[in-house]
Amino acid sequence: MGSRVCFLIILLAGMSSSGLAQQACSAVEVPVGVINAGGESFRGLTAQDFITSKGTIVKSIAYDNGPRRVLFVVDTSSKLSSNTHTAVAELVRSLIDASRPEDSLALITARGPGSAVKFGEDRAGLVRALLPEGGADHKKEGVLDAMMEGIEWFSGQQPGDAIVLIAADLDGNHKANAKTVAKAAADHHLRVFGLALGPVITQSTVAGGSMTSTTSQGLAYAKPATGDVLVQQGDEHFFPLVTNGGGLLLAVVNGSMDQSFNMSEPRMQEQVRYKAKQLYGMITVFYRAQIESPPSHHQDWVLDVNESVRKHLPAMFVLYPRELGPC
Repeated sequence: MGSRVCFLIILLAGMSSSGLAQQACSAVEVPVGVINAGGESFRGLTAQDFITSKGTIVKSIAYDNGPRRVLFVVDTSSKLSSNTHTAVAELVRSLIDASRPEDSLALITARGPGSAVKFGEDRAGLVRALLPEGGADHKKEGVLDAMMEGIEWFSGQQPGDAIVLIAADLDGNHKANAKTVAKAAADHHLRVFGLALGPVITQSTVAGGSMTSTTSQGLAYAKPATGDVLVQQGDEHFFPLVTNGGGLLLAVVNGSMDQSFNMSEPRMQEQVRYKAKQLYGMITVFYRAQIESPPSHHQDWVLDVNESVRKHLPAMFVLYPRELGPC
């Protein structure tokens, strides 16, 4: 009898503590970017300016421009043209130039020559790491393999941690795949951004909002049409990995689709620099939103600015992770 009473007390205590944990863990922090058609971030928004899925509430929101940790995962495959390699080096230099002294940068190469520079190491080595004599040869490591390795370099979690994928496609991996790296990035609260060196397949992953088209040289937007493929040939994982990861994918080189791309032309050089700086600006600033939702493992959700705000500023686009995980 005594043992049965003890068992009931322990069971009730466990249920009570579990209930308290769920109640205390009803809000999750989500990074939210709000940009215009030029990629510039909007300031001064409040929690009341947002609408979200039924059952979730934007409890509070705070503008954050603190120091960032950013990992560049760079495709150095020999299959890329010399013109594209030149663009890659210019992208990395421009990203570094756009960063701030308080930011911490790291770089890892994939599918070709180069080396790795971890957080806290000399920034001067970031560009040198792209050179064939840079050290290690990562020919056998795919872009997603390199991304998975680099994720482990983020010690602990800091607001705004981000990864920039600079790649033609995400094929040729030996261990990682899009699903495993997406989960790892979500578990580490990492935002994922991309600079595409080739065509990508873009399609809607949500029922509302706006979608970025990577077929153009600038920021272009199309209404969602779930399942519609906008580019017939290209990488199918690049766009959803970035979009679902709360970031944005910009096309830099569209490969055979863009015969006019020539890095010897000053116009093309400036275009590449602009896209890199544009993307880094989105990484630098964002909103930290506290989202209140029923306790669950993971759920798809939708976040947008409300109509009263959009009426005055129609060209507003919201970047956020498309799966709302547990806190």
